[in-house]
Amino acid sequence: MRKWPEEVVEWMRKNTAGKTTKELTMLINQQGFDRKYGMVFTDGIVKSAKSRYGFKSGTPAGNPKGHSAKYPEGMEEYIRSVAKGKDVKEIARAVSDHFGIEFSPSRCREYKKNHGIVSGLDCRFREGHEPANKGKKMSREKYEKCKATMFRKGSVPANRMEIGEYTHTTEGYLVRKVQEKGTQRERFEFVHRKVWEERNGPIPEGKMVGFLDGDKDNCSIENLVLLDRAENLELNRSGLRFSNAEFTKSGVAVAKLKVAIGERKKKKGSGVEKIEITKE
Repeated sequence: MRKWPEEVVEWMRKNTAGKTTKELTMLINQQGFDRKYGMVFTDGIVKSAKSRYGFKSGTPAGNPKGHSAKYPEGMEEYIRSVAKGKDVKEIARAVSDHFGIEFSPSRCREYKKNHGIVSGLDCRFREGHEPANKGKKMSREKYEKCKATMFRKGSVPANRMEIGEYTHTTEGYLVRKVQEKGTQRERFEFVHRKVWEERNGPIPEGKMVGFLDGDKDNCSIENLVLLDRAENLELNRSGLRFSNAEFTKSGVAVAKLKVAIGERKKKKGSGVEKIEITKE
């Protein structure tokens, strides 16, 4: 990493304390240092600079209570691709190996529930099943405890969304409500996927749609890029994502090249293929 301008270093010295790397990166970009000095500031670059200049945030490590965990981009689509027929332990193990993170079965169970992901392991009651309490009346004591939170006939939750309204997933993806009934996956559609499919047709199996500038609210077709899972993993692993869309385009090209070289090496089994040049 090249030496940073003293103005940026001094700003970090005064403002790092009490801020996470993500918060610090956002604030640095708001100062306009990227345009002034022709530099790109990402979470990874800022984290390296903190270590290099000895700046400490003093914020607690891990996931503070009440905040959603930050997961690698593409994780939701990966889980959907491997979830069928697997229990949470198998899925958690696959995610941990694929992304190189610690992903416990309990977190996996919660993640699946929050994102409406099903494995196809049907644990529901079968048609005709009779509940153990069928026909039994609730005791007066229990009724008095529960009546304050009971829904009355015709009641509508205060947070109910209308069809066509937008919200965000816990990972920050923009989604739109498209119907009232069904699972969460059926009731909501991912805006970026919808935009891509309207222009290019169905997303091929094993592919995903990413954001060139890293902004998940920017779902314009110009900001979207189609990747396979190996390319997405390489982008994350090699730090090739940037807030500048043009830089990320170059990063995608590098990632595709690295993946292609890796696959060629696997096929050959003994390094890069040797090419013989003969003189005629």
